[in-house]
Formats: sequence, structure tokens, C-alpha cells
Amino acid sequence: MSRDLSSQRVIFIDLLRFCAIFLMVHGHTVDVLLSQEFRRPDSLGFNTWLFFRGLTAPLFLFSSGFVYGIRFRRTDSVEKFRQIKIKTIRRALLLIFIGYLMKSPTPTLIDWEFVTYQMLQLFYAVDILQLIGASLLIFLGMEMLARKFKYDPARYLIFISIIFILGKQLATLLDWEEVFPIQIASWFSQSTGSLFPLFPWGAYLFLGGAVGIYFQRKGFLSDMVLLTKVQLKLGVIFIFSAFVINFLELLFFHSSTFWTTSPALFYARFGTVLILGSLFSVLSLYIKRIPKFLYNASKNSLWIYVVHVMMLYGSSWNQGVKNFLGYKCNVGETILGVITMWILMILFSEGLTYYNNKIYPAIKSKLKTFLFGELT
Repeated sequence: MSRDLSSQRVIFIDLLRFCAIFLMVHGHTVDVLLSQEFRRPDSLGFNTWLFFRGLTAPLFLFSSGFVYGIRFRRTDSVEKFRQIKIKTIRRALLLIFIGYLMKSPTPTLIDWEFVTYQMLQLFYAVDILQLIGASLLIFLGMEMLARKFKYDPARYLIFISIIFILGKQLATLLDWEEVFPIQIASWFSQSTGSLFPLFPWGAYLFLGGAVGIYFQRKGFLSDMVLLTKVQLKLGVIFIFSAFVINFLELLFFHSSTFWTTSPALFYARFGTVLILGSLFSVLSLYIKRIPKFLYNASKNSLWIYVVHVMMLYGSSWNQGVKNFLGYKCNVGETILGVITMWILMILFSEGLTYYNNKIYPAIKSKLKTFLFGELT
């Protein structure tokens, strides 16, 4: 692959990630600040925000699966894949750990004497970090089986995605807390308070992985024009399928479950993600280099998520903006709040990058010299 094509591919992925970060910070800030009087079902502005907020998690999951699909398939070396496997497991476990830590009901993690059942429900509820971590472990397991038994991982990822999509309907029929303790039940049901249970949300990551594997195998990643066309066509097909499913449901059952249990919502969101992907692949043809702060934000997406969520919603360790300004701002004030939060997160990302590249290596070097002395 030429240097230009390689840089276009990296730009495409970074743009996809930054879009997810942009929507994430925007969505959470509006959710915290905007007064209830402006959250009207007949408001075009509010419904537009609601739609794009619904794309944040699918974009994060799809881009994560896409990147790891390419990463898993870019080498046949047993040793290199072993290194990738170890890094993936560490990353997944870190995501799960941070996800739970952010919702700890007590600051000390050990003094749980006054923790109520409702607080435990919130603690065990599965959020986006736990979901990505668990889905990556499942994805890695599928990849390891594919390598051992020499089968096509993309095909099996699509199969398991279908199971996860259809599993949402089955999950609503079962009281998971009667079958499993809340620690396990929360992974499968929203009734426990989980925002992102495995069904159907894990399917976005698995399909992202399948698309990444397929695109790399077919060489689409080396031809951004072809990549654009394929994503656009697939996106239109998924969105059209969503409309067909919803139409048939209205025709035969005279009601719609589009926003609850119907797979049509999944198809509509996934199709929109693919169309956004086609837009970013087009942009990557004309952008020679993305601004450094966009690249850094893409790289620091995990810590941007952690910091901005704790700033906005608070935690056991700090008061959040919600405690002081929650649901008290008009539209103009909310927009100002969104812009302020974007600026703060960019500054935080730049500061973190500077620390990782300059300060931390210097501290590490001085500490090593202090402990072991200078090598002669």
C-alpha cells in the first residue's frame, strides 16, 4: 500500500472516531443542561438532537470493531497475533474495570455498609465501556477459533450479530433477575438499569469487525472511492430494510415497536453509521493531514469519555455540573455549554498528549536513574 493510501485509511478511521467523540460530548452536555420545557416531542431541534445522540454508541462500537477487525487480520504471524491478543485482553479488562469504577457507590470501594439495592443496580448496570470490553473479548474469542479451525471470521461475526439483534426480542420476555444474580442479569436486560446490554448493542461491534475484515480482504481499504461506494450502498440497503420492517409491522399488527423491540431501529442506525462512514472516506480523499488535535482526541477517546462524564454527571468522588445546573439552561445557554465542554476536552486531550510524550518519559527516566543509577 502506498503512503498516500495508508494515510487516507488512517484519516478515515480518525474522522470516524472523532465524530463519535463529538456526538458523545455534545449529547451528554445537552442531556445535563437543557431545561425540560425544551424537550418537547413536537420540537424539530430536540428530535434532531435525539436522533444524532442515538448514533453515538453505534459509531463508537462500529469503529472499535472495524479497527480491531483490521488489526486481527493484518498478520498471519503466530507471535505477532499473540502480542495483539495480549494487548486486546488488557484493553478489554481495563474498559470493564473503569466502567464499574466510575459508578462505584462509595469512594473507598470497601465501605459498602450503607449501599442500597438501588445503588447496587446502578453500579452493576452495563454502560458503554463494559459493553465494548466484553464485546472485544467475544470478538477475540471468535478470531482465535477462526485461526484454529481455519474458518472465515467475518461470516461467523455476521451470524453472531444476527443472534444478538434477534436476542433483544427474546431478552424482553425473560425476567433475568429471577434467573441470574443482578451482576449477570444486567448484561442481558435493560430492566436492571443497563443502558447498553449485550443484546442488541454488541452486534454493532461485531458487524464493524466483519466489515473491517471484509474490506481489508477485498482491498477496499486501498481504494477509498470503492470503499465509499460500498459503504453507501450497504447503508442505503439497511435503512431501506428498516422502513420495510416498520411498514410491514404497521400493516399487519397496526402498531409499531420501532423504538422498543423492533430490529428496524438497529438497521436504521447501522445504515446511518455506514453512510457517515462513506462521507468520511470521501473526505479522506481531499484531506492530506488532519489537525493534530483531532488525531490526539481520537487517540485519547477513552479518557475524554471518563473525564467529561465525571465532570457532567459527577461520581462518588466529585460533584458534577448536573448537581448545580441540571435541566436549568435554555437553548442558547446549552449551546454555549456544549462549546465550552468541547474546548475543555480538546485542551484536556492536548495536555494528556503532552504529558504522555514529554513529562512521563522524563519522570520515568529520572526515576530509573535514581533507583538503579546511571549505566556506565
